[in-house]
Amino acid sequence: MAHPTIKWLALIVWLASSALATSASAKDTLIDLDNARVGGYGGPMFKSGQIQNEQTFEIGASGGATFTTGRHSIALGGGIYSLANELDWDIDERLEMSYGGLILGYTYNPEALAHVDTQLLLGAGGVTMVNLDGANSDGTFLVSELTTQVSVNITDFMAIGLGASFRQTSDPGIIGLGANDLSSPGFFISFQFGSL
Repeated sequence: MAHPTIKWLALIVWLASSALATSASAKDTLIDLDNARVGGYGGPMFKSGQIQNEQTFEIGASGGATFTTGRHSIALGGGIYSLANELDWDIDERLEMSYGGLILGYTYNPEALAHVDTQLLLGAGGVTMVNLDGANSDGTFLVSELTTQVSVNITDFMAIGLGASFRQTSDPGIIGLGANDLSSPGFFISFQFGSL
C-alpha cells in the first residue's frame, strides 16, 4: 500500500500536467504557424537621409519570407543598402558606405488596399573615406534601423510604400566620422513584389 503523501503528490502532479496540457492546446497566438499562409516578397528601396548635414541618397533591396494568419503577418528576411551619391567633403576626399543585415517585420492587414508595415534591420556595415592621394580610411560599424511605411497594394503581387526610417550605428573607427554622423532619420519609397 502506497504512503498517503505519495498519493497526494501523484494527484498534484497529474492535475498540474493536465492543466498545462489543456492550456497549451488552447493558447492564442498572433501568428498560428501551423495554419499560417506562407509567402514571400522582395524589391528595391530608395532612401534619403543625411550624413554630417549633407543630403544622402541610398539604394538597396530587401526580401524575405512571410507568415500570415488572419490580419497579422510577420516577415523574416534580409536587406542591403549602399550610398548612391559620393559625398565630397574636400577637394581630394569622398565617402562610400554600405550596410545590411537581418530584417524582422510586422504588417497589420496586408490584404487591405492601404496598410502599415514596420521593420527592424539588425546588421553591420562598412564605410570608406576615399582620398585621391591613395590614403584611404576604412571602418566598420554595427547598425540597427527601424522603418515604418504605408504600403498600397497596386496589384495582387505588387505594392508601393512611402515611409520614414531611423538608422542608429556604432562608431566606425575613422577619425572625423562618428556614430552620430552615420545615425540619422530618413525617408524612402519602396517597391515590393510577391505575396504576403
